[in-house]
Amino acid sequence: MNNKNVACDCLNDLCLSKVPLFASLSKESLTTITKEMNHKTFHKGQMIVHEGQEPLGFTVIQKGSAKAYRISSDGKEQILYIFPTHDYFGGRFLFTEENVPYSVEALEETTVCILSKKQFMELLANHPPVALQLIEAMANRMRRLETSIQVMGGRNAELRIASLLVEFIDTFGSKTDEGFLVKMPLSREGIANYLGLARETLSRKLVQLEEENIIKFLDGKTMLVLDKEALQNLSIFSTE
Repeated sequence: MNNKNVACDCLNDLCLSKVPLFASLSKESLTTITKEMNHKTFHKGQMIVHEGQEPLGFTVIQKGSAKAYRISSDGKEQILYIFPTHDYFGGRFLFTEENVPYSVEALEETTVCILSKKQFMELLANHPPVALQLIEAMANRMRRLETSIQVMGGRNAELRIASLLVEFIDTFGSKTDEGFLVKMPLSREGIANYLGLARETLSRKLVQLEEENIIKFLDGKTMLVLDKEALQNLSIFSTE
């Protein structure tokens, strides 16, 4: 899909209307902003931005998903964040001159809509409610990151896994008669890297959750959560 077609799809769909940050904007404002944005599509595994580059701008994931990561001193990938559809990145760079301290890679075919720093500043000046929404959204993201750091920094592998699976339900899951169907955004190796666990430990804990009829893997990329409440309890009260 070329960028012109992507732009047309975004305009027809008004993708920004699905981003809570822009909920206060009128249809006319959303249409104007969408026309000004740069629209691109990336294939699975393609880099959206490299660590050390200048920021692209305020970047919305219109379709697909992406991961932010860094390479550690020992050459291992450290996943920092997963961006689902209608999430965004680049907000922090609107107020600084720093380069991007991480890389962002498409986890599947992913379409992004990019608003330059200049365009976004004009948006904030013309629509003050968006500025308030941005502050609230960035505070919520900081809270989520702090919670993740606390969980990932703990020694309990079961708690880490359960917490991440609950997050995946909320972000990538859909309700069915049998439970919550979750399209996993990461491979098992990716999840292990994200959680800082050995892959063998992750596999053993997932098998245990399946044996307890809390989750069920339909294939390598699709998980059915049979008992969300049990998973939530594990994410809070688990001990090793």
